[in-house]
Amino acid sequence: MASFNLAKLILSKKSQFTGFFVFLLLLGCQPTDNSSSNDNHLMQQAQTDASAANTLAAKRLASNELVAALKWLQQAARLGDVAALAHALQLQQRLEGKLATAHWLAQSVATKQLKLSSVSELQQQQLGFWSEPSVVTNPSVLTVAGYTSPNGCAVTIQPVATQLAGVQQWRLLQQQWQQHPQLSQLAVCYSALKHVNSTELNCSEQVATRISCQYQALEPLVAKADISQVVIIAGRGKASYNNGIIQLPDNASLALFQHEFFHLLGFIDEYKLAVSSAEQVCHAELIHPNIVLNNQVEYYLQHWQLKGSELELTAVESCNAVGIQAYRIVAAINPMQFYEAKMPAVYLQLARKVLQQPEQIMPVQYYFAYLARQQQDWPLWQQFMQQASKRGYADAQQALSL
Repeated sequence: MASFNLAKLILSKKSQFTGFFVFLLLLGCQPTDNSSSNDNHLMQQAQTDASAANTLAAKRLASNELVAALKWLQQAARLGDVAALAHALQLQQRLEGKLATAHWLAQSVATKQLKLSSVSELQQQQLGFWSEPSVVTNPSVLTVAGYTSPNGCAVTIQPVATQLAGVQQWRLLQQQWQQHPQLSQLAVCYSALKHVNSTELNCSEQVATRISCQYQALEPLVAKADISQVVIIAGRGKASYNNGIIQLPDNASLALFQHEFFHLLGFIDEYKLAVSSAEQVCHAELIHPNIVLNNQVEYYLQHWQLKGSELELTAVESCNAVGIQAYRIVAAINPMQFYEAKMPAVYLQLARKVLQQPEQIMPVQYYFAYLARQQQDWPLWQQFMQQASKRGYADAQQALSL
């Protein structure tokens, strides 16, 4: 066989399957018989022989039968081949995504077909299996300390990541927030990052849809932590803010994070909302920082203590789905329409005003009280509702008074 630099091939970016073709080359040092009878013989051997399973995987890779190759790599892994397991995990991630791969691994470990210790520490972290910090080789790589704003903590947000990509991205986002000339001046603090196994939080990876997670997995954390909201950096798909939770993909930019954070403060999108969303936010009795509805101008100016000359009312499509004309208060396109646009100074001014009354911002505990009610867990409902009430949230106080 011709000599080659293995490390260089594996690190090459020319092909996403370079590592697998190296694996194929290593297995292909001896001639193979492509006959059907030979395959049948190998399949029989592969039930108990990892080498035979690897040979079948190599043949399937050579013919670009990736799903079949994965099957035989997994079989070799179950027969104790650690290298085949590493290749199987890489190939499955490319074919099915990280979450599906993590679920396969978790199921295989639960049924004692595999040992988690057979998976490298790095691959465990990439897939979202978190060990105790005491047994991690380099825990500093996985930790992100909290951040306290010089202007106080009107809100304290708990960041959560499920996989190494999310950890790394949150570290970058928090650094960028601290260095941002406007965002760093907001009274917003962050707790130290928490890890949750990916198979527990189960954040979706459908690029065209909003990311959804099993938020009940955060119940113990929300019950104990002194926080007001949560930001989850996990999965792939569209970002969102709902019920005290900012949901970001694990490759989110600061601009996207800023957009969703401003939703937390009550800002609404300046493009056409879906009917269900428009029905919730397009009401004359609701005052949003960036949007004015018909016949709402005087009330808006009084509420936010602004002058009429400070407004540049510009029609937007936010409430078109429910037949209401909405106006943003600035003329320029901004991040609430296109998240990478420049943030207007008046929006930052309004953000600071919102943060002066944090009791008006829904705490995440109120949402978890709702989840507890769905499960008919009344002691837990009481606990979460009391936590929300202590933060001054009027709806929680009213619920406890009934």
